[in-house]
Amino acid sequence: MMKTFLLGAMALVIICSGASAQDLPDGPGKDVFKRMCSACHGLEVATGTRKTRNRWANTVDVMVSRGATGTDDEIDQVINYLATHFGPKTVNVNHASAPQLAEIGLTNKESEAIVQYRQKNGDFKTLDDLKKVPDVDAQTIDRLHDNIEF
Repeated sequence: MMKTFLLGAMALVIICSGASAQDLPDGPGKDVFKRMCSACHGLEVATGTRKTRNRWANTVDVMVSRGATGTDDEIDQVINYLATHFGPKTVNVNHASAPQLAEIGLTNKESEAIVQYRQKNGDFKTLDDLKKVPDVDAQTIDRLHDNIEF
């Protein structure tokens, strides 16, 4: 059991990005997250990975099974905080609304242009298709390619 814990802890350290507690985004649950999670590892663990709400819930459940303590309400706060601030940052350009597209770093003008172009011409299949949209900067698309799904 100790070997499994150590392997899990090492895996978490590997995914760290180096952000510190002061870099964490403000929001409900931040203080509870800091208190519950800093006892065993650095808070930067969360900033190095993106997970869905369900995957964060599983991760928090594992941490509770390893000794993290908190009330059910506090655990829910931590899960909500992590899912809100460290959830997936990808968007499907064939289904996303303009505000959803803007969340990954496109301007409002680019986001609107993508939605209008998609409605007129159909779904995108490649990044090159997306670069054909008037008023969309090709360099921005290249920069955001890891955040774009089809």
